[in-house]
Amino acid sequence: MMAKKYLIVDDDEMILNRLSLFFEKHGIESSIASNAAEAKDLIEKNSFDLVTVDIILPGESGIELTKWIKSTKGLPVVLLTSLDDSIDVVCGLEIGADDYISKPFDPRVLLARTNAVLRRYQEIGGQDMQQKNIFDTNKRLLKLEGIEYSLSSTEFDFVNILLSEKGKAVSREALYRKMFDKDWHPEDRAIDNIVTRLRKRIEESPQAPKYVVTVRNKGYLIPEGAINTVRG
Repeated sequence: MMAKKYLIVDDDEMILNRLSLFFEKHGIESSIASNAAEAKDLIEKNSFDLVTVDIILPGESGIELTKWIKSTKGLPVVLLTSLDDSIDVVCGLEIGADDYISKPFDPRVLLARTNAVLRRYQEIGGQDMQQKNIFDTNKRLLKLEGIEYSLSSTEFDFVNILLSEKGKAVSREALYRKMFDKDWHPEDRAIDNIVTRLRKRIEESPQAPKYVVTVRNKGYLIPEGAINTVRG
C-alpha cells in the first residue's frame, strides 16, 4: 500500500515541524507550507491525499485557501482553528471543509480525524472513481476522470500488465519480456519512453503522477483501485 501524503498549512513553524514529524512516525509523507501561496504552489506540483489548513494565515486566509482547494482540486480538508474561531469554522464547513479541530490539540486526535475523513471519501467516492476511471480492454480505451484516451498497442499492453498485478510493482525487465517477448538489456529505454509518453497524455502533473507510479529499485505500478478494468 502506498504511503498517504498530507500537506500541512500553518504559519506556526513549531506546529509545522511537530505535525510533520508525527505524521512521519505514522507512515504518512507530508509537505509543509506557511501561507496560501506556498500551499497552492505545492498542490499544483504534487499529489496529496489530504490538506490540513490553519484558518488564520498571513495574506490570503485559510478559508479562502480551502475554497480554492475545494473548487479546483476537490481534496479533503481539515481545518485547524483557535477556540474563538467559531464563525470562521462555520464558514469553512459551509464551503466544503470536511472537519475541524481546535488548538491546542493532541496530534493523535488529528490523526484519527484525518483517517475518518479519508475513510468517508473512500466509502462515498470509491465507486464513483471506478466509474470515472475505466480501462476497457475490448475497446482498447482508457477513461480517466471523464476523459477518454485511445491507446497504442504498446500503451495498451503496458497498462494491461500493470493493472493485472493489482498494485504490485513490475520491473522494467519483466515488462519488456511480457510486452516484446525477448530479453531486456539495461541500456534499453523502451519502457521508460512508454512511461514518459503515457504520463504526458494522462497525468495532470507528469512530475507527480498518480496513475503510472515509479517505485524506486522495483519498477512501475498503477495503484490498486485507481482504475477499474472492464473486459469485453
